[in-house]
Amino acid sequence: MLTPTYRLLALCARAERHPAFDEELARQLRGFTDWNELPAQAEIHGMSPLLWHHLRNAQAQIPVETARILRGLYLRHRLNNQIHLRVLLEILGIFQKENIRPLVLKGLALAHTLYPDPALRPVSDLDLLFKRGEVLPALCLLKEAGFEVNFPTSKRIPKSIVITAPLRDGIRVGIEAHHYDPRGRDDEFIGFDSPPEAVRLDEGTFLAPPPLETLLYLSRHLGRHLLETTAEHPLQLKWTADIISLVERHAASLDWEALRRTQPKLLTRLELFYSLTPMSPALSGILPICPISPLADCNQYPSGWPHHKISQWKRFGFWRFLRLTFSPPSVWWLRLTYGIEERSAFCYGRMIHPLRVINLAFWAVMDWLGW
Repeated sequence: MLTPTYRLLALCARAERHPAFDEELARQLRGFTDWNELPAQAEIHGMSPLLWHHLRNAQAQIPVETARILRGLYLRHRLNNQIHLRVLLEILGIFQKENIRPLVLKGLALAHTLYPDPALRPVSDLDLLFKRGEVLPALCLLKEAGFEVNFPTSKRIPKSIVITAPLRDGIRVGIEAHHYDPRGRDDEFIGFDSPPEAVRLDEGTFLAPPPLETLLYLSRHLGRHLLETTAEHPLQLKWTADIISLVERHAASLDWEALRRTQPKLLTRLELFYSLTPMSPALSGILPICPISPLADCNQYPSGWPHHKISQWKRFGFWRFLRLTFSPPSVWWLRLTYGIEERSAFCYGRMIHPLRVINLAFWAVMDWLGW
C-alpha cells in the first residue's frame, strides 16, 4: 500500500494550488504523523522546496524540527539554483562570439517558466541541447574558458557529454551537452523543430523549447528513466510536478485530440499522476482523461536487470537475480512505461516486457563489443 509520506509528496507535486487540492491537503495532514521521515523522502524525490511551499501556504501545523529542516532545504536549493543560473548566463556569454545558442532543457528552464518561485524546482545540473554541428565548437570554447570537458574519444559524438564548471561559491556546476543523433537508437532528443521561446530574466535571457515540445520531451525523459528506477532510487516526483504544472499552465492552448491519437503514453501517464493529486475543475472538460483511484502497487519497481547492474547479482543470488529480471513488474510501472490500459497489464508483464528485456540485453552486448 502507498505510504502516507508518498501520498503527501505526490499530492504536492504541482506548482499551483486550487480548492480541490487545498481540501485534499487538509484531509491528508489531519492524520499525518510521519514528520521525522518526511524531509529525507522529500529530498529523494526533489520535492523539499515545493513541499515547504505548499505546507506554508496551507498554514499547516508542522513540528518545529521538521519545519526548520524543510526551510533550510528550501534556502539551500534557492542558493544552488542562483549559482546554476549564473553559470548558465556565463556559458551563453562565451557562446555569443560564435553565435551558438543552445536550448535550455528541464531544470532551470522549468524553474523560471512554470513555478511561482524558481527555487521551488531543484536543479542538479544544466541540460543544454545543441545542433549536432555545434557540439564540438561549444566544447572547445568551454575548454578555453577553464571548464573541465570530457571530449569524445571516438569519431561518433555521444548524445550527452559531461562538462564541469570552475568552482563557484563552493559549488561545481555540472553541465550536460546534448544533441540528437539520428543514427542512434535513442529518440529522447528528437524533435525541437519549432522556433524556441526566449525566457527573459533580470539577469539575462536564454532560449527554451515551446510548451508542446517541452511536454513531449519531459514524457520521453521520464520514460527513459523508468528503466533505471528502483525502490532505493525511485522515479522522482519533481518530474511529475514538471509535467502536471506544464499541462495546467498551457492546457487551453494544446491540441488534446491530436495528443490523444499520437501520444497515448503521455495521456496514460497523466491519468496515473492525477490519481494522486486532484485535477482542477477548470481542466475537467479539457483533458481527455478519466479520474481513477491510485493503483495499489503505485511506486513499486522491478528488480533484476536493467534496473540493477549485472554486477549486483551477488546481492540477490544468480538464479534469483535472473528470475527477478523476467518477473512481471507492477501494474503501475507497466502502465507508466508502456502507456497501456490496466486490462493489458497481464499480457505485457508476462510477454511483452520479457521480450523487451531480451532486446535491451542484445543491444547492450552489441555496444559492449563495439558493434
